[in-house]
This record gives sequence, C-alpha cells and structure tokens, in this order.
Amino acid sequence: MGRVSLSALLLLAVTAPASADAFGECTAELDARGVTWAKASKPGIAHAVEIKSSFAGVTLQAATDQPLVIDCSLAVSLAEAGRYLKGLGVEQATFSSAYSRRNVRGTNRPSKHSFGLAIDIHTFAGADLGSLRVDRDYEQGLGDAVNCVGTPLTQGGAVLKVLQCQLARSGLFHLVLSPDYDDAHHDHFHLEALPWGDRPALRSTTQAIH
Repeated sequence: MGRVSLSALLLLAVTAPASADAFGECTAELDARGVTWAKASKPGIAHAVEIKSSFAGVTLQAATDQPLVIDCSLAVSLAEAGRYLKGLGVEQATFSSAYSRRNVRGTNRPSKHSFGLAIDIHTFAGADLGSLRVDRDYEQGLGDAVNCVGTPLTQGGAVLKVLQCQLARSGLFHLVLSPDYDDAHHDHFHLEALPWGDRPALRSTTQAIH
C-alpha cells in the first residue's frame, strides 16, 4: 500500500462525516413530516431514499411499476409541498420520471434526473377534483409578475395554474417548469430541488425559475 499524505487523511476526516451528517439531517426532516422511507443506493444520487408512503396525504404513483427513489433533498421538498396539493383537493399524482440517467435535451450536460433531484408529474386526481392532465387541462400564457394566476377559463385550468404558482413561489424548488416553459414540458410539471448541502435553508427567499 502506498504512503497516504497527511493532507489526504485530513480531507477524508473532514468530508466523510459531513456527508453522513447531511444524510442524517435530511432524513430527520422526512421523519418529522411523517414520511416513511428506506435508504437506497443509485449511481449519481448523493443521498438516495426510497419513498414508501404518501407526502402529506398525497400519493405519488409511477406511470410504470417502479419504486420512487430520489435524493432526500427532493423528497423533503415534496413532503413540504404536499400540503399545497392537498389543499387543492389532490390526493394522488402520477409521475413518469424521477431518477433517470440522461442528459438535458440537446446538450451533453447531465439532467438533474440523473442525480435524483427532479421529478416530472403529469396528472393530479382527487375524489372531489376528478382527474386533471397537464397536457389537457393546463391553460398556457396566463399570469404575470404581479398576478401569477391570471384568469383561467376552466376549473381544472385554475387548479393547475394556482398549483404551479404556489410551487414556484414556495422556495422549495430551484426549477418549476410547466408547458409555458417550452414544448418539451407540454405534458408535465418538472420539479427540481437543489442538493441538500447547497440549501442554506429549507425554503429559499426567491421563487423558483419557471
């Protein structure tokens, strides 16, 4: 075995516990919100967790039969955001993609899906709400910097626009992309969180880019 420098040993001593502490701090936030989870392991995800319960009473269900494995940081944001969905009558939401090793379209830059920090949600449903699809019910081009919601023409359009505004302004996400952003997002909301170590607080004082 080769000789290990003092600087390398010091680096290991500083960085290893910090990573463990960050995971413990993040999962403690999940525990505080009543989220059932299990530790997972996926290439690229710094603090991987498999979610085994709802978020504030809202179930996230995969379009295909797959477990929800994401970074703990995104899981905490979703747990906090669950109350916005619940308040609008949402009991279940369907996602097509969470963890997925791929590049941002048209670039060589890894998507945040590659790190378990993003999720694409397509539908929202509830007993009193019915079923809403982003590609069918979201009304594009509404709202401005003063009045985020604008004047939707349908109840479904109003629910989805209010939700988009709440998520963007909550400070829980770095990106909240909707059909207003570009054609690639015509049928889903893309929700993206920062890594746990890059979040000085749970909620940012600035709204998400959207």
